[in-house]
This record gives sequence, C-alpha cells and structure tokens, in this order.
Amino acid sequence: MTLLRLVFLFCLAMAITKAAEPLAPVDLLAPADYLRYDGELVTIVVKASADDIDTVLIEVDNNSSYELKADPKKETYCKTIKIDKGENIITVTNYLKGLKVQQSQRHIFFLPELYEGFDDDPDAYEEGFFHVDEKEKVCASCHNMKSNIPTGDKVFDDVSQTTCYTCHKSLVSKRNSHAPTINWRCTDCHDGKLGAYDTPSDDISKYLVRDPVNKVCEKCHDKVKKWDNNRYVHGPVNDGRCERCHNPHGSDNEFFLRKPVWELCTTCHAEKASGKHVVSSFVFGRNAGAHPTKGDKDPARPHRKFYCSSCHNPHGSSGISLLRMKGSMPFNVCQRCHQK
Repeated sequence: MTLLRLVFLFCLAMAITKAAEPLAPVDLLAPADYLRYDGELVTIVVKASADDIDTVLIEVDNNSSYELKADPKKETYCKTIKIDKGENIITVTNYLKGLKVQQSQRHIFFLPELYEGFDDDPDAYEEGFFHVDEKEKVCASCHNMKSNIPTGDKVFDDVSQTTCYTCHKSLVSKRNSHAPTINWRCTDCHDGKLGAYDTPSDDISKYLVRDPVNKVCEKCHDKVKKWDNNRYVHGPVNDGRCERCHNPHGSDNEFFLRKPVWELCTTCHAEKASGKHVVSSFVFGRNAGAHPTKGDKDPARPHRKFYCSSCHNPHGSSGISLLRMKGSMPFNVCQRCHQK
C-alpha cells in the first residue's frame, strides 16, 4: 500500500470519527417540553459555555425571534418571550462562528380560557411549575432565589431591588397594574398554599396561588365576601375564580379585565353578541329588534360607555338576571335611563 493511500485512509478515518462526535454540551434547561401555560410569557433558559457557542437564536412559529450573544463570564442565558394563544413551537438554535452547533424544540400551549378555539388543551400538555427547589438551582449562580418581599405594610422604595423583578418585570408592562404587582408584593397572593381545587404534588410551586383564588382576593377586597350574600351570583364569582374575568397582574382594559367589557361578556353569552337584547318581543319604531347591548354613552353613568354592566351587576344582585334593580319589578332597572 502506497504512502499516499495510507494518508488518504487516515484522513478519511479522522473525518468519520469527527462526524460521529457528539454535539457540544449545550442544554436547554427550561421550559420542559409539552407544558401548558395560563399566561402569555415563557422564559427560555439555556446553559452553554462561550467556548461552545457564540450565539443563541430563539424562534417562535409566530415569526418572532430573539438573539442572544455569548458572554465569556456567563454559562446560563435567560430570555422571557411572548407566545400566542394555543400551541407554540419554540426552536432554540446555538451557533459557533456561523455554524449550527445544536438545535432543540419545545412545544408550549397557552390556554386562555376566554378565547374560543384555545380553551381546551390537547391531552399531551401538562401543567408545570418552575419555582421548586430542584429547578431553582439552575438560576442560583446568577440570581438570589430567596424571596426578599417585606412583611407587613412595608413596600420597596426601589421595586427593582426585589428578587422577583429581574425575571418578571414584564408583568407591569400593561396600562393598568394591580396594586400588589406594581408594588412587588408578590407573596401577598403567591403564598404557596393549596386551594380547594388544587391537587397536592411534590413539584407544586412554593409561590402557588390558591385555586379558587377568591380567598386571596378577600384579603384586600371586602366586597368579595359580600357578593356571596346576593340572591343571584354570577358563575365565576360563585366558583371563587375571579381570575377568569380579571387579570390579577394587570391589563390594558379597565378593572384589569382580560377583555373589554362587552367582548368579555359575549365570550360566554354569545347569544347576546348580535348587539340587540332584552324585550325582543317588542318592536319600537325607533329601535326595531329590541334594546342595544352597547353604545357610546351610558345615560345612567356619565362619562362611561353603555354596555352589559350598565344594566347587570357582573358579580351578583338581588334582582333576577343580575339586574341592577331596586324592588321586585325587573322593569325598574329601565328607570335608570328612562325616566318616563
């Protein structure tokens, strides 16, 4: 065998060996695959040495992407991203000098109960929690994982000093923020206690919020207790699930609602979405087809728009159909706007 042939075979063997070598040890630590979220934010956690990668590219199948550059002083990289309703496929690709080193995917389901078509997750998806001792070890090298939320009536002079702020600051990006959120009194609500609907488990978050949440809301909102005494109580209130209609962190809508009032009500009461409602058996010359369910002005409440809650109390009432009525006659509610 000639020397040239031997050199060729040696180079070929080296190439085959190199191709068979495992990919660089880059780990996608979080989230786990096939998780169900009840919020629109997901934090991606990647562990890798700057010797192995120089770029992390995070892509979501909603055409959004995020790029992180490697830092020689770090081995763990975090990025909180926004996901869409329903199933999301997140692809994390690691590069070194323009070459793909490793690629991983995660399937995440955002379950917003108030949106038709996304209100039931496929069986493959499970609920998961990050804030358990074993998972928090991942972050402990960069973050203080012990809560420093003050007790009593104290608040932070600088909210960025709370241990929750760095990872969760996007929670206060809405137009209206709930007081505990804007003051970073997270553990006032996230107390880690089980509610009647919670299932005990070893990996439940120590910052769990009880389900149903009404007992937590009652700490600050005295009215929550009183609504139970109404003759008629709205379904979500009766179940103690205030968060079905309200976002407990914040919202771009008034009252921290998950949708504008009319859209929120007609999500469940779709038969009212035609825009005409009540006394539909009557035909008025100026308003054929019954009463509108929304409008520019509310005659009974100046500076407010007219919509479902103009006539109905969305929490509870002594009147039938949750009407804002006095006395025993349902038509008394009409006198709020119609004096004659």
